[in-house]
Amino acid sequence: MLLQTEHVSKAFNGIYALRDINFQLDAGEIHGLVGENGAGKSTLIKLLTGVYQLREGRLLWNGEPVTISSPADSRALGIRVIHQDRTLIPTFNGIENCYLGLEYPTRLGRVDWAAMERRVRQTMESLGIGLDLKKTAAELSPPQRTELEIVRAQMSDCRLLILDEPTASLTDQEAERLFRLLQSLREKGTSILYVTHRLDEIFLLTDRVTVFRNGQLVETVPTESVTREELVAKMTDQTAVEPISRRDSFGPVLLEVKDLASRDGRVKQGSLSLRSGEILGLFGLGGSGRTELLECIFGCRATSSGTVLLDGEARPGLTPEEAIRSGMVLISEDRRGKAMIGGLSVRDNILLSSIDTFSRHGVLRTKAGNDAVAEQIDALHIKLASPNQRMLELSGGNQQKAVFARALMTAPKIFLCDEPTQAVDVATRSDIHHLLRQKADEGAGVLYVSSDLKELLEVADNILVMSRERTGACWKNENLTPRQVLACCYETQEKEAQP
Repeated sequence: MLLQTEHVSKAFNGIYALRDINFQLDAGEIHGLVGENGAGKSTLIKLLTGVYQLREGRLLWNGEPVTISSPADSRALGIRVIHQDRTLIPTFNGIENCYLGLEYPTRLGRVDWAAMERRVRQTMESLGIGLDLKKTAAELSPPQRTELEIVRAQMSDCRLLILDEPTASLTDQEAERLFRLLQSLREKGTSILYVTHRLDEIFLLTDRVTVFRNGQLVETVPTESVTREELVAKMTDQTAVEPISRRDSFGPVLLEVKDLASRDGRVKQGSLSLRSGEILGLFGLGGSGRTELLECIFGCRATSSGTVLLDGEARPGLTPEEAIRSGMVLISEDRRGKAMIGGLSVRDNILLSSIDTFSRHGVLRTKAGNDAVAEQIDALHIKLASPNQRMLELSGGNQQKAVFARALMTAPKIFLCDEPTQAVDVATRSDIHHLLRQKADEGAGVLYVSSDLKELLEVADNILVMSRERTGACWKNENLTPRQVLACCYETQEKEAQP
């Protein structure tokens, strides 16, 4: 047994995030950890990595009691973590990122860059990874950044690798490449704690799975001995999620995009039509330009050509402020970087986009704003201590609900949703799906981007494919299969690659 927790508890302001956790992880296993947002998974990770200090219970490493009072203590034991929000420095190249936290070798009083590169390449080769180490982290694709983080973790004696939602922004094919790498690490003796809301990955990868609910450990079972329905029941006290209905008829066109191209070349040609009552799914492989197209439409990425029409009216030079005033909102895939301000309160985050509505002569009408925020918190079932709690203290799912609450405060009729259920639990994912269907039924239009093709097929009325920075075929979502959509993506790539 590599890791064991005995009666571990952690409280914040008298409220327990973890209570009496007795958890065991064996050497050389992939161990799944599941639970709803706020169940305590992140708190356990932060205790194991020294972000939080343990006050109740104890930790055992190889059967011996240990104290982890800082990240340095955790690293000394051989614990490494790859967070949902990657911790690479965007402007550093691969070598520099791999040496974060490590001492630089020197030669004749100078940094020995050649020695650094040799060590990084040796680690990469041992893992079967091939990366261009000259590129900065910002220039790498999401799966390449994940691989670089794994190389960085293996640069020293990594005994336990913790992955928190590692496939949140990866396509199915990119995730498969990661899975092969993790299985290779297990064969080399590395233990892996795999934290995810994607239950399919739990059944594909893990040897055992532990369920957390409301800060308590419900059960640890061999993965092969449990079904998906049983896991959901253990996590949520419910056995099934109500399916999303789809529509066949729609209202007038709310948003039309014609031959849109971005100034930086990340979008070469984007065209689509979104109607009232429609959820239009947008799918593409990594680097296809999905996120960039939404940013061009919303006005936060510069365009070089093309037209955006709202209710039939061309809107050249549209800015995010004008987009919001015109009834459009963007739910960004980068929740922490672009969709929220972590240090502000939940109340202030929810009011950000509509603060003018609740102000008079530049002064906030506090009661009116507080009442509107309370109404959204109640309607979306956001779990929090109070509206004055800092946004970063909420679980990921509740942060995402607060992001939606801010969007709803502007009474939008067009939703641009980029990975809106990324890294949220089963129940929150269902809540978001039903919220968007409700808004569509009320007359809104939803443009829905997801790397999870199965999710798009569950939610969308129609599916538009994007490949090589260009939009392509749009299909009615009737008896569509993942294979058909993926085939279209690859066929488009092959045609464009032909001379």
